Amino acid sequence: MVIDHLPVGLPADSALRLPVDAADDAIHEAIAALDPGHRIGSAEDPVFLTAWLPCLKGSCLSFLGLSPVSQQWLAGFAGADFAAARRAELSAALAVVDPGAALPNDPVEQVTTLVRALTRGEASPAQFTLGRQLLWCGPDGGSGLAWSCDPSTGRPGVTGSYLAGASGAQLLTAGGTDLAGLIDTQPWGPQLHEAIRAAEAALDWPVRAEFVVEHGRAHLVRSTRAALHGAALLHTVATRYEDGRLTPAQAVSLVEPLDVEETRTASVQSPALPVAARGLGVSPGIATGTVVFSAAAAVASKANGEQPVLVLTESRPEDLPGLLAATAVVTERGGQTSHAAVVARGLGLPAVAALVDSVLDGEGKGLRTTRGDTLQAGARVTVDGYAGLILLGGGMRRPAGRQTAAELPGWLDEALSALPAQTGIAVRVNADTGADAAAGRAFGATGVGLCRLEHMFLGERHQVLQRVLMARPGPDMTEDLATVHALLRAEITDVLSAMDGLPVTIRLLDPPRHEFLPDVTELALNAAATGAQGDKDRLDVTRRLHEHNPMLGVRGVRMGVLLPTLTAVQIQALVEATLALRRAGRDPRPELLVPMVSTPTELDFVRGLLDDVCVRLGTTRAEAGLSLGAMIETPRAALLAGQIARRADSLSLGTNDLTALVWGLSRDDAEQHVLPAYQDLGLLTASPFAQLDTEVVGALARQVADQARAVRPGITLGVCGEQAAGAAAVRFFAEAGFDHVSCAAPRVPLARLAAARAAIPESAAYMHARGEGR
Repeated sequence: MVIDHLPVGLPADSALRLPVDAADDAIHEAIAALDPGHRIGSAEDPVFLTAWLPCLKGSCLSFLGLSPVSQQWLAGFAGADFAAARRAELSAALAVVDPGAALPNDPVEQVTTLVRALTRGEASPAQFTLGRQLLWCGPDGGSGLAWSCDPSTGRPGVTGSYLAGASGAQLLTAGGTDLAGLIDTQPWGPQLHEAIRAAEAALDWPVRAEFVVEHGRAHLVRSTRAALHGAALLHTVATRYEDGRLTPAQAVSLVEPLDVEETRTASVQSPALPVAARGLGVSPGIATGTVVFSAAAAVASKANGEQPVLVLTESRPEDLPGLLAATAVVTERGGQTSHAAVVARGLGLPAVAALVDSVLDGEGKGLRTTRGDTLQAGARVTVDGYAGLILLGGGMRRPAGRQTAAELPGWLDEALSALPAQTGIAVRVNADTGADAAAGRAFGATGVGLCRLEHMFLGERHQVLQRVLMARPGPDMTEDLATVHALLRAEITDVLSAMDGLPVTIRLLDPPRHEFLPDVTELALNAAATGAQGDKDRLDVTRRLHEHNPMLGVRGVRMGVLLPTLTAVQIQALVEATLALRRAGRDPRPELLVPMVSTPTELDFVRGLLDDVCVRLGTTRAEAGLSLGAMIETPRAALLAGQIARRADSLSLGTNDLTALVWGLSRDDAEQHVLPAYQDLGLLTASPFAQLDTEVVGALARQVADQARAVRPGITLGVCGEQAAGAAAVRFFAEAGFDHVSCAAPRVPLARLAAARAAIPESAAYMHARGEGR
């Protein structure tokens, strides 16, 4: 082993390199050079040495030259146990190579004996380093830990702590004096300033430095790049990027989406208030308001100038007016992919779901906790959508706007824009309105990855779809279908217009049917009270359409097959909107997506309807520029991806339902009881609905991509779902060969950052060292 550099932090004037076979006289001369005052082994203010030896594989042996009197001195400063342990270490090192040898008491002879014994038998030429040990114990001594910037904000300036007459270990356990207020008052302050400045210049990054003060002089023992996160990292990278010291690719590669999220979250800390209830944070943000227990009450509260917090068992499409009026949302049931969670994220509302310690009473007039107290209507609470908490009291009010997007700092957005044209995975937006699409485009989305037609029937509009689902063929159904057609054409036109020139994926209706049907219990009570035949008929129809497990029932393409006239109306609205915009000189690029596909023949069925509609409108699918895609969200579809790809222009992986079906978990119930318990017990580290299950769902995704590309190399592959926008998921899907991911508008900036990072080569040309890592 050849030591071609000094050990980290060792001053150049306090270390010497020697050949392994150095003669005793050469070792004695080195000791004298390192200890010109002949203090080694003395009873007062002794000098100790450290040896870096090849046989120790790069580590060192410290406190060489420990005589009985210098051991007493060390015991007086560091304690008898510490001094005895150092003597024992030296004896043990000698015993390893020479079991019968005794450790000499003479300090110079001790150093010579240990070095000679530990280097004996080395076959190849090598060197070892002998150095004077820096001591924290002694007159005007101590240990410190310093940063060249504030590790919380990144602002330059030496910070840290210092403890006089103590070791680094004692500093960490007992704490010390604030270095920022001390350094300019000490004689060793200028030396430390200069040493840290030089270390930062050498590493081109803020440093974390361990230092020792000995006899009033500061010495750096070790300096490394500071591991910065959040605001400190953003400030550091921004400074270097704006100074031209980092390229756009280097700047982007240094900042993870988590750093932006941490910065944003830290700026909105949850107030220190008593916890009323706990659940799952499903939409970020913090807001204060008064509790209401119905959508109507939320609307009334808003009209009175209040800030309502809407608390429901679970939300339904007809609750949209209440969600629009609310300042925050809480649902007893549900999870990351529940109706309330999806809508709240789209609206920018803080939301908590899947309460673990509270239930709504039977009449929905109070939220009872496991502690026995009840949260009544009118109570003032603060909802923390980050931590999943409902807190008692609070004085926070929502800002006028609802924008909760984690917007990128201007310099970082500029760096992203300065990168070469997108060659990696693209980021689209989930948009159900023209306003959603425009917001996503403003955040840099490259199209709409998922436009959910059922979300166009929220609020009062849900009655239109409800009538179609419950109607028998006849004039009434024809009229309701015409209403659906007119509504969809107008809404689709808005979305296509907002995303003009960019692709827009329009998904056929995929409503869990129970969300759009009347409540059976309410209908039964009403029919019993009135005795009216119309009420009885509505009850009979609702019971006939009732499903015990609607998430596995008549939804997606299955509804389209059972109600082909409803499917044809949707397709007609899309084709007409497309043709009208094209005639007006616009550039709509629609992609029709068929949800919940399980067999390739379902896609054939929809293609037949699409061709029929185009013929009736005097055009063709090619002339309309309308592609046809399948949503892969059942395990069967994933396993048959190759066959489906032969019939499709695109495939979209729906991670929400695919995760639920792979795991056999309910999207709306699992995150309330099962998954929290599993995480508490250590059976799971994270909810598979919040973090992509790369082991199985990811394996299916890779198989989908491989099979689809094998039969249609140019097929478009997309991903949508709550897990898809996470930084790790974006990188995974980029590596798996998918073309785009899609997420809610507020998450687009962070997804863009993750996508750009995934596309930057991990090489020295791009990656700037981040220090010790996360």
